Amino acid sequence: KRKWRPTPLHTVELQKLSSNLLRISSDRTMDIAEKLYQQGFLSYPRTETDKFKDGFDLAALINEQAGHPEWGGFARELQAGGFQWPR
Repeated sequence: KRKWRPTPLHTVELQKLSSNLLRISSDRTMDIAEKLYQQGFLSYPRTETDKFKDGFDLAALINEQAGHPEWGGFARELQAGGFQWPR
């Protein structure tokens, strides 16, 4: 069975998933997304764009996260060959 890589989340999809899976309100979700954007962890959260510009350096973003105590291990797995460009 072939498993497709996920596409980037649209804002509305982010709100739906956070509500359904985490029981977080839409307003709270967007507050969290805004803070993550301000800290440089997310692209602008209030857009419906799901395409990256040609030449966008995702590897550099992954490298920046490799030392994080919570999710650095995941970033290191991506660095070690687990990364696939989003479809």
